Amino acid sequence: MVKIFINNEEVLCDKNIVIVEEMLNTSSVILNNVFPKSWENDKDYVSRFYYPPDYSKCLIYDDDTLIFCGIARNTGEISLNPRYPHYCSLQILDFKDFLSQGETLDFVLTNTTVEEAINRIVNTISNYGFTLGNINILGANDIIGTYSTLEKTAYDVFNYLADITQSKWTTRMIDENTVAIDFYDPSLMPEGTKIEYTNEFFENYGINDLTFSYSTNDYRNKQVMTSDEVFGSISQAETILADGYKTQFDTEQKIGQIESITVNGVEKSFITQKEHNLGQYADFYYTPGETHFDSDGILSAGQIIVIRYTPIIKGRQIITNTIETNRIATATGRNGIVARYENRNDATTSSELQRIGQAYIQFKGTPEILLKIESTQNTWNIGQVVEFEAPLQELSTTYLVKKKTINIISTVDTIFYTYELSSNFNCENAINYFDNQRAKNGGNIGEGEFVDRNIDIENIANVIFYDTNLQEATITGDNTLNSILNSPFIN
Repeated sequence: MVKIFINNEEVLCDKNIVIVEEMLNTSSVILNNVFPKSWENDKDYVSRFYYPPDYSKCLIYDDDTLIFCGIARNTGEISLNPRYPHYCSLQILDFKDFLSQGETLDFVLTNTTVEEAINRIVNTISNYGFTLGNINILGANDIIGTYSTLEKTAYDVFNYLADITQSKWTTRMIDENTVAIDFYDPSLMPEGTKIEYTNEFFENYGINDLTFSYSTNDYRNKQVMTSDEVFGSISQAETILADGYKTQFDTEQKIGQIESITVNGVEKSFITQKEHNLGQYADFYYTPGETHFDSDGILSAGQIIVIRYTPIIKGRQIITNTIETNRIATATGRNGIVARYENRNDATTSSELQRIGQAYIQFKGTPEILLKIESTQNTWNIGQVVEFEAPLQELSTTYLVKKKTINIISTVDTIFYTYELSSNFNCENAINYFDNQRAKNGGNIGEGEFVDRNIDIENIANVIFYDTNLQEATITGDNTLNSILNSPFIN
């Protein structure tokens, strides 16, 4: 029996209850015509009005097993007609909403591993009820570059960490007070029950229908990643001769991070200008992203300054899926390159650009297959990897459970489940949605920049004319051609 509690008060709902869960999207429930169960004692639905306070905790149980927990964010839609019951309709949002619309962060991640960074972000948002779940990724011990979380939400930073490690992240409810954050490499994501194309499997798992759609709307096989400012992979060493009066010294490239400074072979101390403004002192100061550094005092003419630093440069990475390129070339007899271009100002190094591009090609560089399963059993969970032993070779592959809809028919106490599985392991639509809603800073470099995901496809074709007679147009008047297309030729 399904029971619903709002602020510890049991309520009734006279229509179907639909719970929608999706990777990287906030799960939600719409409850129509909700009223306290206590009203059933005297059947007085008209004189009372039910509208719980916004952000009330809402629980939905099935046989005392918690299946959803969230907050009543929107209330209203109550009829004021004195002849009708004054029921309330509510929208219930998963606590995951706090990840994208909660408070932004304001610290810098530097010289830390990916796993340590994930831990720090989760600890920062622990008062929202989030806890660290499973971290099963291949690059957990990789050191990330300096990355500013200023004005970014936890959602943004989790996306960044997932991008640079070619992994995925999701959430799962542990209990009514706790939501776990899980990071998985797609090859290490939890396995769900394998789908078998047999009568026995369909009967045993209560599958009413299984359909598929085969889409080639995103089979781009070449990923061009660019960034205006990333850390160079090779350190820069420059020698500067002091002139006896300047305290500011120019460098050939933008300074990302200084590694060492010597004067006449003697090591000198250095800090950032921001640290200097906070009261710290050193021999030299610098600001990341600038093409100069400053000394604390005047150096004697002729002294030799040697600075070694990691420069900030323009980054560009190109990743090609040769298998998919060959597939298109074989099918069409033409060059099979279909490119995707992306500018990522949240990536800090060229290696990060490369990993992001490789992740896209790996999971988006082939035609997407969508499976839709309608069932009466709770068989799969969001984020699971599912194998399909299909009757068609094109369908026999690995799928990601991206969306799960639970339809509860309260009148007959029946639950139906609808699962949507995808072969491409990518949730970019959800990421784009949040990027378009909120301006994002430019990672480790500066403020006020955006992540640009404008995507272009280049189509190039040869135009062949057969038995065409060309005649030069006569130029008259204002030298504008007398042609619809302003063409130099007419037929």
